[in-house]
Amino acid sequence: MRNKIAFIAIGQAGGNIGREFEKKGFQVLYLNTSKEDLDTLKEAKHKYHIKGGEGCNKVRKKAKMLLSEDFESIFEEIQQKLHAEMYFVIFSSGGGTGSGAGPMLIDLLSDEGKTVGAVTILPSKSDSLKAHINSYECFNELTAIEQMASCFIIDNEVTDKMTSNRIFADSFDRFVSIPEKFHSELGNIDTAEIMETLRTRGVAKVIARPQVGENYLDALKDNVFAPNEERAVKYIAAVLPEAAKMEDIVKEVGTPVDIFQTPGKSEFICCVAGLSYPQARLDGIYNFVEKNKDDVLKNLSSSSKIQMKSDVNFIDDFEKDTVKSTDDSKPKSKRDLMKKYL
Repeated sequence: MRNKIAFIAIGQAGGNIGREFEKKGFQVLYLNTSKEDLDTLKEAKHKYHIKGGEGCNKVRKKAKMLLSEDFESIFEEIQQKLHAEMYFVIFSSGGGTGSGAGPMLIDLLSDEGKTVGAVTILPSKSDSLKAHINSYECFNELTAIEQMASCFIIDNEVTDKMTSNRIFADSFDRFVSIPEKFHSELGNIDTAEIMETLRTRGVAKVIARPQVGENYLDALKDNVFAPNEERAVKYIAAVLPEAAKMEDIVKEVGTPVDIFQTPGKSEFICCVAGLSYPQARLDGIYNFVEKNKDDVLKNLSSSSKIQMKSDVNFIDDFEKDTVKSTDDSKPKSKRDLMKKYL
């Protein structure tokens, strides 16, 4: 499965998650407008600096312009370095490079006939207003991409960033490894079913707990992903421990179109796909921006308004009067100055 799925990590946040996947043996290409950010990825195999980029300092439009001007070279880089059936573009929705270039790159690659999903990150409440604005604009674009595969939405409000990255990468890796590691006469999950689950349009979550016991349902609520309110789901694919029942999972997440399952001993691995986007969480981002908008506009406006007097430089006025008397004798250009010395 690691040969079938590849990751394109954009920006610094995307690069941090990408490193977790590369450590597990997945193909990863790192893209960034900042050479300095790329340089921090010391052991990364495939890195590409987007031409003309010096970082985007949270300006999404700048990232879009740079991507559009360099897309042919980026696409060639992807073709040469990554060989897979499915690609996931990883980026932060609140940054500049990833937020601006992420949705656009997914759309462009999908238009080239590739199967592309997303792994994106929501800002925490402590992140800046600009990060919240970027995130909301990013999701406006992301949700409009009709041909996109599954979208995993990591929520930085849940836990610290690096912990979330490791948990997600580990859970995803365990999920795609199911066909290799779990076999039973009672039923198996094959590679085609894993790929079908990940191809599903909409939001996906993947949860893995090595030792879960009877509290496996808690894992469906307590995870690194943004919460969903609607009980809409297309696929459930799961390794179920002895104490688990699929009907209880269905009660928790909703009735799917199809179920793929295989038994395990104490390990619980579950991917639910085709979920709705986290409306309440996105509304919260929008409301945060609206609540703070007037204060920020007032601050921006007041910072450019100040009463200044124009008659402070009496020295210049004196020198102007002095220069008038000798003005005709002074050189008027570089050529005149050179004539003076010739």
